[in-house]
Amino acid sequence: MIMGVGTGLVSSAFTLYFFVVSRERVMQKVERPSVLEGLKAVFNNYPILLITLSDFFGGFSVGSGIQDYFIDVLGSASLLTVVNIPSSMNGSISYAFVKPLRARFSTKALWVTEDLYTRFWWIFVFVIGLYKQNYKKRLLMSIVIGTQAWFDKWMFGLRKVVGAELFNEAMDYCEWKNGYRMEATTGVARGLILKLQRIFMDSVRNLILRQIGYTQGLTIGTQTERTKFWMFALSTGVPVITGSLAVLPKFLYPLTGKRREKMYEDLAERRTLYARQINAAHGVQAEDTSSDANKT
Repeated sequence: MIMGVGTGLVSSAFTLYFFVVSRERVMQKVERPSVLEGLKAVFNNYPILLITLSDFFGGFSVGSGIQDYFIDVLGSASLLTVVNIPSSMNGSISYAFVKPLRARFSTKALWVTEDLYTRFWWIFVFVIGLYKQNYKKRLLMSIVIGTQAWFDKWMFGLRKVVGAELFNEAMDYCEWKNGYRMEATTGVARGLILKLQRIFMDSVRNLILRQIGYTQGLTIGTQTERTKFWMFALSTGVPVITGSLAVLPKFLYPLTGKRREKMYEDLAERRTLYARQINAAHGVQAEDTSSDANKT
């Protein structure tokens, strides 16, 4: 109760503070947003189209989940928690690396690198498990998957920040190109596309589990040898391979280097002019907000 009420009050206080101090950079539409407009915005906005395509291709990744492998092959669900203990702090610490990495590398480079880095470690687990049927060996695979978790979680902070940064850049691109922003409408349209795909892939996953002979509810460790192998493959290598097309759109992401700098320079000038017009309309002395806009 203390944690629930306490965090609720703190988060509400910061939300109220943001509401008080924030100002619109672009006038919002009064009309109700349209899903069709959102779909159009997805296809007209090249960066958001690439982000959506990456998510869409990645959505065809076929897997059964690593927890099922630990339960029905290694024989212990709790073991998954144990192997993740050494890397438990890595994810939080990894946020400290985000700022220096963003200062040195483009959003595109970080987006591609994070994806390939994560896939590399799962392929590493897959190859080790395939060799001499190591996927059945509890101690060895616990060490291997624990190692994968240790290295992979150093990318956790970057993965979270870059994802949000990409969407923000794409919306800035929409503002730069069209003069308006459509965060909510675009989000609804993207969500609709990905949700329909998710429903389809859930059906595919159930069919695959049936084909490999997986029977839910059996005593731990009593699945057939064929089923055990495929449960290992479907939780390590197969999802990486079947979702690998998600990497391709990332190489085409356009907002890098001089183009990105030009976009934010133009937006800074446009937002400064807009702020002066609003101040003039309200009888307030115009302020030079270009330095603030450049920080956006």
